[in-house]
Parts: sequence; structure tokens; C-alpha cells
Amino acid sequence: MKTLGATSALEPYTEIALDDLLSTLPEALSYSRLRLPDTYVFLARRDLFDARFQVIAAEDAGREKLAFLDAPSDLVPGKYEGGLKTWECSVDLAAYLESSVCKGDGSWVRGKHILELGCGTAVPSLLLFSRLLEALAKEPAQNDTASTILHLQDYNRSVLELVTLPNVLLTWYTSPLAEAYRASEDLADPDTDDADLHLSITPYLVTAFKTSLSTHNISLHFFSGSWDGFPTSTSYDCVLTSETIYREESIPPLLQVLRESKADTCLVAAKVLYFGVGGGVQEFVKAVEKQDGKVEDVWDQREGVARKIMSVHWS
Repeated sequence: MKTLGATSALEPYTEIALDDLLSTLPEALSYSRLRLPDTYVFLARRDLFDARFQVIAAEDAGREKLAFLDAPSDLVPGKYEGGLKTWECSVDLAAYLESSVCKGDGSWVRGKHILELGCGTAVPSLLLFSRLLEALAKEPAQNDTASTILHLQDYNRSVLELVTLPNVLLTWYTSPLAEAYRASEDLADPDTDDADLHLSITPYLVTAFKTSLSTHNISLHFFSGSWDGFPTSTSYDCVLTSETIYREESIPPLLQVLRESKADTCLVAAKVLYFGVGGGVQEFVKAVEKQDGKVEDVWDQREGVARKIMSVHWS
């Protein structure tokens, strides 16, 4: 992880409508399957080279977007926060959610209000979304009055367009809930070894996706910009974030959102130390305790690059 250049003025908080993001999809998506460690769970994730081709093909393609795609781990404070790369800790968090929270059962997700901050490729949320869709396929919603609401936030709108929303769509497409759509289009089961990991984006696909969300009372919301302007009036059941404490100056606004979310489950995944950047677990824990909060380690990796998943609570 490298940080380049001086910090620019922060982008304001903005909600982006699902339809607006869907309108930015290319004609097709190429994807791969990411296996979560120590599980048999595979998540569909758009290939980074495919996102790069989309930017190159766009009439308004800018050098800045291409630079971020060519070096997705190079951070530019105030401009690009690394969302195009799938970071190790996001995979750690997804695997932890599978083994210790969902425990292979998506019923835990049903009816929850969930927020992922600094989502990027959104691997933890994809795991929860995938498990939810599997649960709904087994036991369809009947007179559910409570929506399952998923809020996905990343600093960069382009990240939401290029990887976050495509990954959410791919998760639905590869789920049991999309079986009727795949059958109607004579498409192979995407879980087979010889499956074509390529999805054509058609109006029929988009309509089927939106109809499925509505039928099963699932609401997706997307946000870009700084945490400073993030609304604090909304309560959540679960808040997730990974690789977001690498700079000390980013910790106070992050803590404000975490604390005011009033979430029963608040999980932060991070490297113990971010060399050359300034943040890390020690700085984060100090900041939480200064606000009368408590941090509990629920998972750690000591070999290689030391990493942790922390549960945060306020009295």
C-alpha cells in the first residue's frame, strides 16, 4: 500500500440511485470466482482488466481513472482510496462472517439493516448478500414486512460503478434466485467447472434483477464521498469495514459513523500496522477507548502480515 501526493479537498457525501449505477454497466461483464479461505464459498467478482477495458472504451475516459486501474493499491488521499483492489482484510472479514456469524445460514441476514463502509469490491457484503439469496430461494419471503437493507459506501463513485454494483449484480446472477432467469435464457449453471464466466448485460437481465429485489423485499443503497457528511440518523444492525484505518486522520470521522450507527454488530478488519502510512490497530484502539468504547479481537492472523478483526462496542 502506497500513498501518493498531498491530500485534496474531500468529495462530499452523495447517495447514488441504483438505476443511475445500472445505467453505467457495459454490454458485458467478465468475472472470476474468489474462494474464501477455509471455506467452500465462492464469490463472483468482476475482473479488474474488464473494468479497465470499460474505461478505455468510454468516450470520456480520463488518465486518472486509468492510473487508478493500473495501480489499484496506490492511494491518493482525497482522490482515490484503493477501492478497486480486493484487500486481504476484506477477504478475512468475509470468511469470518461465513464461519462465525452466518455459519452457513443466510437467515441471520434476513430483515437486517447492514452498512459496509469503504466497501470497494464489497467482498464482505457479497458474502452476506449471497447467503441471503440462498436462504430466500429455500424459503421464499411470505408476508415479510421488514426489508433487508444493504448500504454500500465507497469514497469514489467510479469504484461503485466499476466494481461494487457489478459484483452485487454478479452475486445475484450466480445465486439460486436467478435460476429462472438463467433457464429462460438457456444459460448454464455458473457453478459448473466449464461455465462461461461472462455475463451479457441486457434490459431483460436488469429488469429480472430489480424485480427479484422487489419481490424479496431487498433494498440496495449506494453512497460515495467522505464519511464527514454521512447521515448519522440511521440505525443499523450490522456495520462492516475493512482496511479503512490506514491513516490516523481518517479514524475520527470513521468512529463517528460507527458510534452513531448503534449497531449490535460492528466489525473492523485491518492490518496491525500500515507501514509508511501512519495508521493501524493501536491508533484505532486508542481512539475508540478515548470515546469510552471497547475493542475485542475476534480473529487474528499472526503469520506473515499481521491482521485482525475487531468487534467494537460502546456503553
